[in-house]
Order: sequence, then C-alpha cells, then structure tokens
Amino acid sequence: MMFSLAEALLFAALVATTACLVPMYMRLKRLDRYHAQYRDMVDWSASALVGASNAVQSFAQDGRVVLEDLSREIECAKVALAELKAERIRLANAAQPGNASPEPAVGGNLTSA
Repeated sequence: MMFSLAEALLFAALVATTACLVPMYMRLKRLDRYHAQYRDMVDWSASALVGASNAVQSFAQDGRVVLEDLSREIECAKVALAELKAERIRLANAAQPGNASPEPAVGGNLTSA
C-alpha cells in the first residue's frame, strides 16, 4: 500500500493537531480544577457571610436588650438617688437644733459626706 503525498501531508497535520491538543486538554483540566477550587472558595465565603450576618443580627438584638435593661436600671437608680436625697434632706432638717422632731434620726448624720 502506497501513501500519496497528500495522505502524508494529512497525516502530518493530524499528528501536529494531536500534539497541540494534548497540552490544550491538560490546560483545560487544570482550568477545571481551578474553577472547582474557586467555586468552593465562593461557597465557603457565602456561608461565612451568612454566619457573619447572623452574628451581627444577634449582636444587634442582644445589644438592644442590654440597652433596654440598662435604661431600666438607670431609671431605678435615679429613683433611688432621689429617695436618698430626700432622706438626707429630711435627716439634715431633723438634726438642726431648733427643729423638734418626733422621730429620732436613724443612721447617724448623713450630711457630713
């Protein structure tokens, strides 16, 4: 069987094409691996962002609760402070010599503070 010049030329072109396709195929496989890694990183980033979003929402909700509790405690402290000031004034008035007070001063003199 004899090969013609055209068949030899076509065979050489086939070998050259195959030689060029093998590295291209290897590059495509490597690109596919990179794509899979990139997809995994994007998925991981998305789940991390969801976790961060949930943490921020929880932090905001907990902060709101703490702020409300703190506000209530401040109001209670203001009431207690007003009661202490009123009691101090009452005791100071009772301790002055010219006031006849039927109640004895309990707790000592609070005006010296």
